[in-house]
Amino acid sequence: MHYRRKRHSTLPHVVKFSGGRSSAALTFMMARSGLLQPDRGDIVLFANTSAEHPGTYAFAAECKRRLEQDFGLPFFWYEFCTVETASRGAYVRKLSYRLVKPVPIEEDPQGYHSHGEVFEEMLSYQGMLPNPHSRSCTAKLKLYPSHLLLAEWLGTGPGPTHAGHHANQAFVTPEHAAGRYVSNRGTASIEDYMRRVMFMTTQPHARPAQLWQDYTSAPIQRGPASARVHRAEMWGQCAAEFVALLGLRADERKRVDRILTRSLFAEGAGGTQCSIRTQPPGEHPYFPLDDAGLTSDEILAFWRDEDFDLAIPSKSGNCVFCFMKGTEILKQAVQETDPDRVLGAPSDISWWVDMEQRYRREVPARTGRGISQFGFLGVSGPSFAEVANGTASRRSRYATGAVACDCTD
Repeated sequence: MHYRRKRHSTLPHVVKFSGGRSSAALTFMMARSGLLQPDRGDIVLFANTSAEHPGTYAFAAECKRRLEQDFGLPFFWYEFCTVETASRGAYVRKLSYRLVKPVPIEEDPQGYHSHGEVFEEMLSYQGMLPNPHSRSCTAKLKLYPSHLLLAEWLGTGPGPTHAGHHANQAFVTPEHAAGRYVSNRGTASIEDYMRRVMFMTTQPHARPAQLWQDYTSAPIQRGPASARVHRAEMWGQCAAEFVALLGLRADERKRVDRILTRSLFAEGAGGTQCSIRTQPPGEHPYFPLDDAGLTSDEILAFWRDEDFDLAIPSKSGNCVFCFMKGTEILKQAVQETDPDRVLGAPSDISWWVDMEQRYRREVPARTGRGISQFGFLGVSGPSFAEVANGTASRRSRYATGAVACDCTD
């Protein structure tokens, strides 16, 4: 590690594990080199979108098992969720998170979702689809929940505190949410809005308190918890500091530069309303693979020497049918032979077609003629139904994909 500032070496190190080979190789390389230290507060985080390939879950679970068993390194899986809370005299849903165990929720109520439930709750919460121009899935499913998690991990409590109100019933209904929507001058029809928020209102209205130790087999090596649970500040002049380790390689230099440029705006931001909300001012990103000059070839060589590997089809990286891949790659993914594909789940294109049809927005066209539909590929892009049946135009500006977003940053 080549620290930009000497004191960074003493800060807790947080590995952002994407579920791919590069971030996994980075984690094992650093653990084997003694560069990850549990007694410093170092952890590994994996954000489950519920839209990963089944092979990704198997790989991430094996990585978690080995890193905790062999190096005593806590490795937490977490998911986005919403909870009800009071705001200005009314109950509303707000973003939160839950720790999950590396087993399917069908087998354990504390396990992870894998059939798109988390992704759909996010869609229902924001009432619209993410697209290449508004990559809200990354922010809401991964980054914002991680800020809440780290505020508690960098604090002194034994685990995430209760989130949401303590009543034994839910108060936010589609009708209640629609009333607030009308008062806020929403432009969609009441029927359309209520249809989109329905799924969110069926989800648990609170998340009980959790203990870190229940979600890792590694010992929690931290100081004794104070009598009062304390969250660390994540924004403002007293923001908690930590080192973020990302698995970007030397052949991804543009992405490295983009994050470092973003850091110039985020680091040391004095106010609590910093415009860079995807990166807290106390987060100091580092890229050891890039520093070492390692490219995809070296990462593949690393895994050839291991006794396990990520086993997914070539086009099925994180979020199998992510719109950022471009329609040509997506069409190839549809045609790939995949024995692990789960029908009706995000590893199957039909799930994405269904989500787009349920949550796309329809508004009067700016020209005054007809209706504009906002799908996963924006207002002018092809639909996922066209991707699924192979009719998406090769001349679309979304055919070859776009610059990768922060989902693996």
